[in-house]
Amino acid sequence: MADTFEIEIATPEKLVIQQHAEFAEIPGKDGYLGVLPGHAALLSELGEGALSITADGKTESLTVSGGYVEIRDNRVRVLADRVER
Repeated sequence: MADTFEIEIATPEKLVIQQHAEFAEIPGKDGYLGVLPGHAALLSELGEGALSITADGKTESLTVSGGYVEIRDNRVRVLADRVER
């Protein structure tokens, strides 16, 4: 699993996704963030838009708005006010 990272997406009500991914594109407040394994530590506000996750060659998209994203130690935590599949 050296070529993946763990991603968690949660709202105040529930954990929406917890899985390993090869790539993620996350809407930040000032633009999209591309995340690959080994990404540098980062804390940012979320923007509103499509969040995509690529795992095992397949891409899944969700819509998120409001909240924060934290990237640290090969783990991405998205704490969103709202998530829609």
